[in-house]
Amino acid sequence: MKHVVFAHRKLSFGGGERVLLEQVAALADLPVRVTVLFRKEPGKRDIELELRERNPNVTEVIHLPGAVGAFRWLWQTRPDLLVLCNHKGVQRALPWLARCGLRVPCVLTLHEHYERHLRKYRGVRNLVDRWLCTYDFTAAVRAHLGDAPCSIIHPLYPRAEVARVDDEARHAARRALGVPEGPLVVGYAGQMDARKATVDVIRFAVRLQKELTAPLHLLLAGREDPAHAREIQAALEDEHLLDRCTRTGPLKDLAPAFAALDLYVMTSRNEGFFPIALIEALERGVPVLAPTVGGIGTVLEDGEGGFLLRKADDRGPVPEPLLAAAAARLAPLLADAETWEAQRAKARAFGTALTRDYDAAARFREAVAEWL
Repeated sequence: MKHVVFAHRKLSFGGGERVLLEQVAALADLPVRVTVLFRKEPGKRDIELELRERNPNVTEVIHLPGAVGAFRWLWQTRPDLLVLCNHKGVQRALPWLARCGLRVPCVLTLHEHYERHLRKYRGVRNLVDRWLCTYDFTAAVRAHLGDAPCSIIHPLYPRAEVARVDDEARHAARRALGVPEGPLVVGYAGQMDARKATVDVIRFAVRLQKELTAPLHLLLAGREDPAHAREIQAALEDEHLLDRCTRTGPLKDLAPAFAALDLYVMTSRNEGFFPIALIEALERGVPVLAPTVGGIGTVLEDGEGGFLLRKADDRGPVPEPLLAAAAARLAPLLADAETWEAQRAKARAFGTALTRDYDAAARFREAVAEWL
C-alpha cells in the first residue's frame, strides 16, 4: 500500500486548511495510506475529525514541528509521496535527507504568487517534482523557483446547496446574533488578524455611513487574534462605533453571520486564489466588496454581485481613497432596495455557479498519479 504524507502548517480552520482537507479526501477511494503532519498550534486540531471522516485511510495525524524530528520521522518512514505546504520543519529536513541519500518525491502547494511567498521555498526548489498552484501564476514560479511542472488546481470544491437568504431568514439571523433588525448591516465573518486587516472594514463602514442617510450597523463575526482584537477595539473607540457594532467572537457556525449581512466586506492585505468566505457570502445572495489581491480580481466581476477594491500591493492597508470611493459608489446602490435586490440575485448566481462542474479532486489525483 502506497504511503502519502501531507505536511502542513496547522490544522485550525482556514482557507489553506480547506485545501488540505480536499486533497486528503481526493485520495479516499485509492489504496493509499495517509499521514498528516503539522507544525503549529498543537492544541487546535479543528479539522482532524473531518480529515479522518473524509478519508478512512488517514492512519496518523502528528504534531511534528521541528527539522530534526521531521528528518528522523521521514528517514524512518520513507513515504512514497510528500505533499508539502508551508511546513518549515519538513522543508529544512528535505535537503539533509537528500544529502544522506533519501530523495522523497515531493509536490508542493502554492497559494500565492507574491515573491515573498515564493522565496520561502527556494531552499527546496530542486527537490520539488511538481508545483500545485491554486491559480495560474506559472510565470512567477518559473522566475523564482525553476522549471518543475506546474499544475493549476483552483480550490473550488463541490458544496452542499445553500438556500438564498430571504428577508425572513435575514431577520432571524440578526435576532440570533443580537444584531438590530432595522439598519443596513455590513461587516466581515471569519478569522480576524493583521493579514485580514479587519480594522480596514471598520474604516470602510465609517465612510459608508457618511454617504448614507439611513443608519448602519457593523457586524464582526469570528475568532479574533488577541493582538488584532486590541486594534479592533481601539478603532471602534476612535470612530465612535462601539454602540453600532456587534462582535460575536468565535462561532461554531458562521452561517448566521453571513445571512445577517447586507454587504460582506473583505479588506485583506493578501490572499490566495479566492477565499472561501467570499463563496459563503455570494452563494447566500450577499454581495461582497473585496480587494484585488491573490486571485480575487481574476474571478470576481466588478458590479455583478461583487465589487472590487483595486489594491496595487500585498503588504499595506487599503488606501484611504479606495475606501472612500467604494463607499461613495455603494451607498446609492444600498439605498435603493430594488437595485440591491438585483445585486443579491447576481451574487447568488455567481456564487453557486463558481463551484459547479469543477472537479478539483480529479485534478489533484491526476497531478500526483505517477507516484501512486
